[in-house]
Amino acid sequence: MSTWQQHALSNAAINSQNQSVNNHNNNHRSNSVETSDSLGDINHTSALSGDFGNLFNQSDYSDIELLVESEHFYAHRIILAARSEYFRALLYGGLRESQCDNHIIEIKECQSAAFKILLQYIYTGRINLLKEKEDILLDLLGLVHQYGFQQLETSLSIYLKSILSLKNLDLLIIMHRK
Repeated sequence: MSTWQQHALSNAAINSQNQSVNNHNNNHRSNSVETSDSLGDINHTSALSGDFGNLFNQSDYSDIELLVESEHFYAHRIILAARSEYFRALLYGGLRESQCDNHIIEIKECQSAAFKILLQYIYTGRINLLKEKEDILLDLLGLVHQYGFQQLETSLSIYLKSILSLKNLDLLIIMHRK
């Protein structure tokens, strides 16, 4: 058998395996495996996102606690730093918070509800804005801007523009000042 025939048989076997995986995926969506049509291109990003999401606010393997309004959030320095320049500078820039023996870091001047939403976004890349109150979303917008999440800031701004009217915005500003 010639070399090109061996190569063709090998490719046919691989394509058969890929087809088998795709058929398996179509029949078992809960355990789906992401693949691409092109040979050698593997995409498992949703599994990766899910795995990181499972780390959200879990004490397992966490190396810091973030304290916001007396509420403790478990986190991982490397994930925060990878997702935000602000956290990279805070946690690895030589500041007091970057010391390894400093396991509790207090985050001031924000609501814990807004911070929890942001932290969940950091770990999952997702937020369901529909279930959140407007005042929390406005606080979240400030945090998003402060921590440098430009894409989220744009998406959140568009959403807020669509739901806020002048009347309820005035009401929110009055409530927020109290």
